[in-house]
Amino acid sequence: MAILRNGPNGGFSGKVGSVVGYKWKGKDVIRGLPRKNNQPRSEARLANEQAMKLIMGALAPLKVFIRAGFRNAVESLDMTAFNLALSLNKKQAIKGEYPNLEIEWSKFRISQGELPGLEDVTAAWGDNGLTLSWRDNTGAANAYRTDSLSVVVYSQKTELWYNFLNHTSRNAQQCDLPAHEKWIGSEVEVFLSLVSFGGGLVSDSMHIHVPAIST
Repeated sequence: MAILRNGPNGGFSGKVGSVVGYKWKGKDVIRGLPRKNNQPRSEARLANEQAMKLIMGALAPLKVFIRAGFRNAVESLDMTAFNLALSLNKKQAIKGEYPNLEIEWSKFRISQGELPGLEDVTAAWGDNGLTLSWRDNTGAANAYRTDSLSVVVYSQKTELWYNFLNHTSRNAQQCDLPAHEKWIGSEVEVFLSLVSFGGGLVSDSMHIHVPAIST
């Protein structure tokens, strides 16, 4: 059953036959219900499903970051921040041939925007965790010392994300990320993203691969 809004000429909410009506971003939207398909799935379709599963699995734990990181990028688009991140990463951050698809972490993105990112970034394991260093580029176009730096780290060993939201500022030039004994010294993928004071601007995320410490 569907409920009409604003009379017979308005939008509706609920299911009518093979379509569903709902409100999104202040707009009345309808979409068709999925249809059953008994045809054998082609290799291209299977590859698409595997790629979707890989990117969904990687992005799902990062929803808080994704909402902030792609917020500006979707302002003029009829899609959510998460859907844009999903689409972008599915197109750009998958490598290999089905059924051996993998995420190409160097092309994986957790944010997209016009705020200048960090420069000359390095990352290395220390006694207690991961130390990041960079050059302070305060004064570049729209780059301020108060820009907030967030970092997320993916451990290949534990297959988990570790989040450091608003951990430090652009002008700090260095920060330490504490690591648990379960993943300290392991191979990790590090992603850095800056947000301006007040959240008006966001930077493209930056990736750094840190190899495991040899034992």
